[in-house]
Amino acid sequence: MTLLVDLGNTALKWADQEDPESPHTIVHGGRESFSEKLLGSIPKNTFTKALGCSVATYDLKAVTSRALDSLGCPIQWLSAQERFVGDFELLNRYKNPQQLGSDRWHAAIGSVSFLPNTPLLVVHIGTATTVDCVVPEGDNRMVFAGGRIAPGVVLMRDSLVTGTASLPKADGDYATIPTDTMTAIVTGIVDAQLGLIERGMKSMTQLGLDPVLVLAGGAASRFAPYLKREFPEMIQKHNLVLRGLALRAQNEG
Repeated sequence: MTLLVDLGNTALKWADQEDPESPHTIVHGGRESFSEKLLGSIPKNTFTKALGCSVATYDLKAVTSRALDSLGCPIQWLSAQERFVGDFELLNRYKNPQQLGSDRWHAAIGSVSFLPNTPLLVVHIGTATTVDCVVPEGDNRMVFAGGRIAPGVVLMRDSLVTGTASLPKADGDYATIPTDTMTAIVTGIVDAQLGLIERGMKSMTQLGLDPVLVLAGGAASRFAPYLKREFPEMIQKHNLVLRGLALRAQNEG
């Protein structure tokens, strides 16, 4: 049986290949002392191999690899491909396909599996926010056309704390016209994220497309209500990367 691993900058998710929609989450916060937590959460003698996607540091990948090796479950870290072929085909139009982040590629695969032959704007809000355009090109053929990357919600907030002398680590609600500093920061960050997404939508509509907005990522749940006001037809999915990994495991044996 194959274990799926999505290793991010602050958390690791793992799931069974047969059930990628039911992940287990290990929050590591960028620290390398999480192997005991990981080993304690994975049933022994269940998985014989693992497929993984990582945007984390080399050291975090190494900790994860060693932990899984100790279970007799060696992991293969997957990168983006020039082309995915399964029940549908997804082409990678990055200038250098291998340079595309593995998480973005597998999230695109996961999105297309739910919404085939549909223009998609795939938004992943985590440590970074990525806004990617996926477009149809013939029957059952989709193209990852490219996208945008910006600091995520928490990175934006923390950059104000570390880069200024007096601004607080803000938390609070959005306001149309903020009248205190905490609200001003929260509103500014939300507006910046919305603007990034709106530009992504506009770039697709200018090409004559009518995209479906798909939202995922660790910070997606908190951000979703703001996005829903602007894009009522938005679809939220929680495990696009694991879904993409499951499809690669299925199609590559």
